[in-house]
Parts: sequence; C-alpha cells; structure tokens
Amino acid sequence: MSFEKFDDAGSERGRPPGSDPMVSLRKSGSIGINRPALSAYFENDDGAIMYYDADDDQIGIEPVADNEADDAAYSVTKTDSGGTIAPKTFLERYDLVPDVTTQFDPRHDDEEGLVVVDLDDPMGTHGSAEDGGDEDGAE
Repeated sequence: MSFEKFDDAGSERGRPPGSDPMVSLRKSGSIGINRPALSAYFENDDGAIMYYDADDDQIGIEPVADNEADDAAYSVTKTDSGGTIAPKTFLERYDLVPDVTTQFDPRHDDEEGLVVVDLDDPMGTHGSAEDGGDEDGAE
C-alpha cells in the first residue's frame, strides 16, 4: 500500500481557503468573517456597529476604525484565517442567534456604508444544533 500526502489543506483547519467573502452567524452568538470578507470590508477597521432591518430581515455591519469609534461599536478580532465579532446581545435582542451556524454571502451597500447580510438567503450551514463546536470556516 502507498500513502499519498494531501497537501491542499489551506489555512482554514483542513479546508481549502475560499476566495469568496463569507459571513457566518454562529449559534454561540458571534459572527465569523472569513479572510476574503475581512480583507474586502474590514482591512483598515477593527470595529463594527450592528444594525438590523426587520422589514427585509437583514443585518447591516458598519466597519469603523475601532470599538471606541462609537458607543455601540464592537471589536473585530482578527486572526490569520479571518475575524470574529461578538455581538451576542444584539443577536439575542432581535432573536437572530441560529440553532446551527449559518453561512451567508455578504454584499456591500455603498449608499448605506454597510456590509449587508440577507438572513433570508443562507449559503449553507455547518454543524448541528446538538454539536458543541462552532467551526465554520468564517473566522
């Protein structure tokens, strides 16, 4: 028997790194931002202000310089594989914490200056409601 080395693991815990921006709402009450989304929307910003549009069921994320830019700003924690925002109170207030980590394709609204996540149009899910982990590739 001959073993073949798998060397396409990429930087995202055994998954090839994606090239498309992705935002994940995690069941832990945080928001994961993959590396392409972090580069596209938060390259020079370390803070985020959260918005919710109940009529269109959308989250708006306003990138700001840091968490001191506004009283309502959250920190954007950055790592080699992406970033995390931890707006648990915001997500709980609007009953947006999912039962399972859910991934979305974000878009930038130039008029509003927001990164928009359409909650009615998920890309997929990761894990299960019973699973304790939050690994989703959008970190």
